Amino acid sequence: MSKIAANRWKALQLPAVVLLMQIALLLTVTLDIPVARQVIGFFYLTFVPGFAILRLLELKLGIVASSLFAAGLSIAFLMGVGFFMNLLGPLFDISEPLALIPMMVVINVVVLLLLFLEWRNYGLYAFSGEYKNIAAVGLVLCTILILSVIGTLLVNTSPHNNNSVLLFMLIFISVLVGLAALSRRLVPHEFYPLILFAIALALLFHVSLFSNYITGGDIFAEYQSYRLTLSALHWDPTISSRLYAMLSITILPTIYSTVLNLEGTWLFKIIYPLIFALVPVGLYELFKSKVSKEVALFSVFFFVANSVFFNEIVELARQMIGELFYILLFLTLLNKNLKVSSKWVCFGLFSFGLVVSHYAMYYIFLSFAFVAWLFAFLRKRKSAITVSMIIFLSVVGFAWYIYISQSTTFDALVSNIENIQQNFASDFLNPQSRGSQVLQGVGVEGLGTFWHFVGRYTYYATEVLVVIGLLSLLLKQRRSFFADDYNVIAFFNMLLVVACIVVPNLATTFNMTRFYHVSLFFLAPFLVVGGIVVLRFFSRKRVKEKYIMTVVVLAVLIPFFLFQTGFVYEVTREDSWALPISAYRFSALKLSSIGVLGEGEVSGAIWLSQSSNSKRYVYADIMSRAIFAYVGVQNSVWLSLAMPIIRGSYLYLSDYNVFDGVVLSSYGSEGSFNVTQLVPNPSETDLIYCSGSCEIYQVP
Repeated sequence: MSKIAANRWKALQLPAVVLLMQIALLLTVTLDIPVARQVIGFFYLTFVPGFAILRLLELKLGIVASSLFAAGLSIAFLMGVGFFMNLLGPLFDISEPLALIPMMVVINVVVLLLLFLEWRNYGLYAFSGEYKNIAAVGLVLCTILILSVIGTLLVNTSPHNNNSVLLFMLIFISVLVGLAALSRRLVPHEFYPLILFAIALALLFHVSLFSNYITGGDIFAEYQSYRLTLSALHWDPTISSRLYAMLSITILPTIYSTVLNLEGTWLFKIIYPLIFALVPVGLYELFKSKVSKEVALFSVFFFVANSVFFNEIVELARQMIGELFYILLFLTLLNKNLKVSSKWVCFGLFSFGLVVSHYAMYYIFLSFAFVAWLFAFLRKRKSAITVSMIIFLSVVGFAWYIYISQSTTFDALVSNIENIQQNFASDFLNPQSRGSQVLQGVGVEGLGTFWHFVGRYTYYATEVLVVIGLLSLLLKQRRSFFADDYNVIAFFNMLLVVACIVVPNLATTFNMTRFYHVSLFFLAPFLVVGGIVVLRFFSRKRVKEKYIMTVVVLAVLIPFFLFQTGFVYEVTREDSWALPISAYRFSALKLSSIGVLGEGEVSGAIWLSQSSNSKRYVYADIMSRAIFAYVGVQNSVWLSLAMPIIRGSYLYLSDYNVFDGVVLSSYGSEGSFNVTQLVPNPSETDLIYCSGSCEIYQVP
C-alpha cells in the first residue's frame, strides 16, 4: 500500500467511527433508550467535536493530552454553537434554538464538515497510542468507583449510618497511593493519569451523589439559571444576572439535558463531576513537564486530597467547567511543541470557554498571564505569553462582561475593588476582615480537640512544605528561577495567597479556600520538593530521592488525605464536616446550613409551588432559600421579628423549625429566634400541609 493510500485510510478511520456514533446517538435519541442514550450522548458531545478539531489542526499529542484537549474543545464548541444558534435562530424563525432537533442537526453537520475538511488534507491521527494492557489496572480503578457509588447509595438509605464501604474506599485509595510510592512495578507510570482520574472521580461522586437532590450553596442559583434557559429553550443575554451571563450553567447544561434526556439534578451530580475529574489529569500533564512523573503523581494527589476539591468545588458547576479551561490554557501556553497557528486556535477557543464559564477564574488567569508577560518583558527575555494574547484575552473577556447581562459581572469586579480600596486602612488591623477561613488557616480559629489539633497541624505542615519547596528552588536557581514562566506564575500564586492574608476583604471576594485551591494549580509540586529538602537536611546519610519521597507520601500526604476526607474524625467520633460519611451525626439545622435538602421539605415546597396561590407571599426561614430556588417557589419573604406575617400569606416551616422550634432570619446563630415569637403564631393560623418534617400554614 502506497504512503498516500495509507494516509487516506488513516484519515477515513475517524470519520467512520464518528458516523457510527452519530447513527447510534440518533437511534438511542429517537427510541429514547435509557442508559445507552446517556452514555453515547455524553461521549459524543464531550469528545467527538474536539477530536475533529484536533485532527483538523494536525496536533501530534499523546492520548492523555489529546483527550484533555478534545474535551475542552468540545465543550467550548458546544457553548459557541449554542450561543450562535441562540443569536441567529430568530433570523430563521426558530423560536427555540436550543431545542433537540435544531441542536442535533447543527452539531452533527458541523462535526461532519470538520472531518471532511481534515480528510481533504489526509490528516494524521490526533494522538498516538501510549497504553498497553490497560485492563491490568482497570479492575482496580473500577473497584474504587464502584466502592464510591455503592457506598454513597448506602449512606443515602435510612438509617444513613452505613458508611463502612466509603471508609473502606478511603483506605483503598490510601493503600494504592502508598503502593505507588513504594514500587514502580506495582503501579507503572503509564497508568498514573487513569489512577488520578479514578481517585478524583470517586472523591467527587461520594459527595455529589449524596442525597437525591443537589446540595450546596451557589449551585441552587446555578440550577435556577439552567432551568430558566431550559424552560424557554432560549438564552436571553439581557437578563441582569452574573450567573445567567455564564454559558457554562445556561446553554451548556441545556444542550446536555436535551440530548441526553437527563434531568438537571443528575446532570450536575454526574456529568459535571465527570468533566471536572479531567482537571487533575491536566495538572499531571502540566507537572510532569517540570518534575518527575512520581513527583507529578503525588503533587496531584495532594491537590485532590484537599477537601475544597471534592467538598466545595463539586457544588459549583460553573467553576468546575472554568477550571478545566484554566488548566487547558496553561497547557496550551506552556507547550513548546505546538505550532503557532494551532496554539492560537486552542488559545482562542479555551479563552472563550473560560470567559463564558467563570468570571473569577478568568480574572485570575488574566492577572497571572499579564504578570508573566510583564516580568519577561522587563527582564528582556522571550515568554510563551505574548502581548497579542493578553490583548485578545482582555478584549474578549471585558466585552462579554460589559455588554452581556447589563454588565453585572463587570460591575461586581469594580465594586469589589472599590470596597478593598475604601476599607483598606480601617480594616487593616481587623482580623475579621480576612474571613473565617483565613483565621483558621493561620491558627487563630479552630476546634480544640486532640484529633482536630493533629489534623490542623498536619494541614500546617503541608503549607510549610510548600513554602520551603518554593524558597529552596528560588535560592538554588537564583537568577535563572525567573527565566521560566511556570516559576514566575508559581511565585505570584504564592504572593496571591499571602495577599489574601494581608489585604483586608480580598479573601472574601472569591473565598479564601478557593484562592488556595486555585494556587495549588502551580504550588502543589512544591510540597513534595519541600518534603525532600527537609528530610535531606535532617538525614545524616545520603539517601536516594525515591526513598525520601516515599517517606513524604506515607508520613504527610496520606495522613493529610485521611484528615481532609474526615476519615479520622469519623473513626474517632470527633466533630466532622465530612458530609457523606458523617451526615447521620449532623443536626437538621447543620444539614440545612450546608445546603442538604430533606425529602419532606422538598415535597412540601413542591406542593406549595403547585397548589398555592402564586400571587401570595410565602414566609420562610432564610435557609429555605435553597429549597425554594430548587423547586421554583415564588414571592418568598424571609421571616423576621421586625416584620409580621401579613394576612392571606403562607408560612413554610422546615424540619428544624418544626422539631427544634428555631428560626433563622440571617446566616449565623446571631439571627435566630423561637417559632413561638412569630406574629401571628403558627397556633393562630391554619395548617394546610404536613409531611412530618415540613409544615405549611395559611394566615387567615
